Formats: sequence, C-alpha cells, structure tokens
Amino acid sequence: MDTKRQINKTAWWRNTKLIATVILLCVAFIFYTISNKFTSAGMQVNADHLMYSKVLQGPLTISVSGNGILVPENIQWLAARVSGRVEKVVIKAGTRVMEGDVIALLSNPELEQQAEETRWDYEAFLAQFEALKAELESSLLQQKAQVLHAQFAYESANLQLTAETQLIENKTGVVSEINFKKTQMNVSQLKRTWEIQQQLAEKFSLTMKAKVKAKNAELNKLSKVLQRAEERVAALNITAPMNGIVQESDLKPGQRIAIGGLVAKIADPKSLFAELQLSELNIGEVVLGQTAVIDTRNGMVSGEVIRIDPNVNNGNVQVDIRILETLPKSARPDLSITGKINVSELENTLYVQRPAFVRANVSSNLYRLDEEGYARKISVKLGQGSVSQIQILSGLQVGDEIVLSDTTTWQSHNTVLLN
Repeated sequence: MDTKRQINKTAWWRNTKLIATVILLCVAFIFYTISNKFTSAGMQVNADHLMYSKVLQGPLTISVSGNGILVPENIQWLAARVSGRVEKVVIKAGTRVMEGDVIALLSNPELEQQAEETRWDYEAFLAQFEALKAELESSLLQQKAQVLHAQFAYESANLQLTAETQLIENKTGVVSEINFKKTQMNVSQLKRTWEIQQQLAEKFSLTMKAKVKAKNAELNKLSKVLQRAEERVAALNITAPMNGIVQESDLKPGQRIAIGGLVAKIADPKSLFAELQLSELNIGEVVLGQTAVIDTRNGMVSGEVIRIDPNVNNGNVQVDIRILETLPKSARPDLSITGKINVSELENTLYVQRPAFVRANVSSNLYRLDEEGYARKISVKLGQGSVSQIQILSGLQVGDEIVLSDTTTWQSHNTVLLN
C-alpha cells in the first residue's frame, strides 16, 4: 500500500539561513583581518604616490652641486674718449661684433673745427719750413762756390810761384826779387782766404742744420697736435676694441656723452668660465683641481676648479670652474647653468638613491619595504652623500628597497601599510 510522502516546507528556509551565516562569518573574518592589519600598521599610504630605490653595491662618485652662470674672463668696458652727442646707434646689446666695428656715431662741431684750424696751421708752417730749407740750401751752395773760387785763386797763384821759383833759382833775371816776393805774399794770402772760406762753409752748414732741426721740431710738435686733433675727431666713431658680444649698451640718439662716459660692455664668448654657488655646508670637501661637469641646458662640458671664494655670501660660497671642452653655440655670458664637482671616489660601497631631506654622515630613520606590503622604520647609518646618491654604512643590505619620498609625517609610526 502506497504511503503519501509529506514535503517539509521549511527546508529551504533553513538552507538560506545557513548560507547567510557562512557569508556573515566570511565578512567578519575579512573585516577582522583587514582591521588587524590596519591596527598593526598604524597608518596607510597610497603606494602609487611614492618613489622607491634599491640598495646597490659598487663604485660611487661623491659630488656636490650648485647653480650659477657663465662669466667671460675677458671683459672690456668701452668708454667715450671725447664728448659729443649721439647721432646714431649702429649696434645694440646682444650683437656679436668684430674688432673695429662701429658701435655708435657721435657729433662735436667744436672738435671738428679745431682739427680743421690745426690742419691749416700745420700746412702753413710746413710751407714756411720748406721755403726756409730751400733758402738755406741756396746759401750753402753759394758758400761752397766761394770756397771753390778761393781754392782756384790759391792754386793758380801757387803755380805762378812755382814757375818764378825755378827762374830765380836759375838766375835768368827774368823775374825780379820784388815781384817774386809779391808772388809769395799773394800765395800766402790766397791760401789763408781759402782756409777761411772753408771754415765759413763749415760754420754755415752747422748753423743750417741747427735751424732746420729747430724748425723740424716745431713742425713735429704741430704734427702731433694735428694728429691728436684728428684722433679726437675719429673717436667720434665709437668702435669695438675686440671681437665679442655687446653685453650692455644704453646709448640713445640725441644723448649727450661726456669724456670717460661708459658706452658699452663687450665680452669675449670664447673666454667663458663658470661661477657656481655652493652651499657653505658642502664646500668643505671642495679643493682646487677637482673635476666638474657643467650643464648648459644644451649640453654637458667638463671643467676644473680654479678658485674658491674665501667669503660666504647668503649661505653660499662661489667656486670658479675653468671650461675644458668646447661650449655649445648657444653658450653666452650670464647664461644660467648647473654644475657638479666630483669631490671623491669610493671604490666598493653600498649606496642608494638619496632620500628626501636626508643629510650625509648621520644616522637617519628610513622606511624599508617588506614582502607583506609594509614599510617598516629602521635606523640607517649614512656616509658620504652625492647630489643624487648616498653611501650606506650600516642598517641596509644589497637589494633592500626603501622609500625615497618625504616621510617626515610618518615618523610617529614604526610601520606603514602601502595600499
């Protein structure tokens, strides 16, 4: 006989309650786990907003850095040699010039008039000097002619005396004793006259030379005056004294310039060196001769420390760097640069990228990452520091990963959860 089975209408309700209970227990477990994790961490941070670095081992270059500018070693200030009014500005600041290029034109009618009058005086005196020389030379020729005339008269009389002497010695009676004596006296007189004429010619020649020398000195003096006047007029054209770039020039047409007034500043771009400003805290290890690297924003060039300023200004010390390589074409005076000076080389050491606000040669609290996603605070002894790297003396090992970002707000927590 078949028996009718009764269906339990409450079974599905019991299953639903069981499932709900399991889900509730799971949620409670997850909540407990997360809560426990947060409680142990004490703080949680978005990991995507942080920077990290692993500890490495090997050679480490220790360097210090600073900002600065390129400065020309060869600078020349151009001053006005004469006063005048600016008629035209030919070259303005920032222009490259060659030696002799006209920078500006000045005008000074008074200087031009003085130069013209001096030229007239010089030309008039030169004409007088030439006339005087011609006159003296003519007189000298006349004097020489008189000497020749006296010489001829003496030699003629001397020939006559020689002939009469032979006749007297032969006692021919052709020449009387009286005439012979007269001939002797005439020869002596003519000889003396010739000698006097020679002395007069020599004295006249010396006098002539003295007069010409005196007049020539006056002419040279006047020539110098004229040359100076012409140079002053030429100085109205202000020219570049060397090849370079005009750095400063505030000339304006119509402006009045006094003697010695500054006109322009010209710098030689080929003589540039770097002036770096280093913090007084980093200057202790910098010495002369150390190598450096200069970043011109358009290329890197090597350099060498050639001077360290003994003074501190606003917490900085100026260090001069000689450029050892060819600078980029864009390099010019006053160009902003950055530079690094290599102060030492460590052969084999532990190092890491330099965390924010960490100083060298101190012990500092850093946060090291673990496998569970925590950043745990540890004490690390730091050694020498570079611009972007720092030596690890103890507290970390090769392969450890630390947080580089600013952790000053974490210092009250030993453990931080990285989400």
